[in-house]
Amino acid sequence: LTGILFRMREAQLGFFFAFFCLWDCSLCWLSPDGVNYEVQALMDIKEALRDPHGVLDNWDANAVDPCSWTMVTCSQGQVVNLGVPSQGLHGTLSPSIGNLTSLQTLLLQSNDITGPIPTELGKLSKLQTIDLSDNLFTGKIPT
Repeated sequence: LTGILFRMREAQLGFFFAFFCLWDCSLCWLSPDGVNYEVQALMDIKEALRDPHGVLDNWDANAVDPCSWTMVTCSQGQVVNLGVPSQGLHGTLSPSIGNLTSLQTLLLQSNDITGPIPTELGKLSKLQTIDLSDNLFTGKIPT
């Protein structure tokens, strides 16, 4: 009987430890206020743009996770692809783009986005593919 109780206690501790690790890891993407940094970055991007066709309408500031949003692709729970080509977007590109730290692909070609290319793009060390052509950006792509 003692052996069974010991194993049950061991299993409970193992479950508690696993739960705590997963819970703790989930906080990695949250700010101190409980807001997902990527959600906030994408909302800043959306707010800086005009979206005449409503392609970004399902982007929700109250969401915990942006991985189901249109034009967004995730891997392991982090945004790796933002692709909004040829959607008639106009406005500017928010410097908050630099908070999408796992971004690998950024496709914004053939819109009417204006203004400087945010220097924060240069902080995106995982960025492999970028297409900003056929917009009205000023300046160079930062490195």
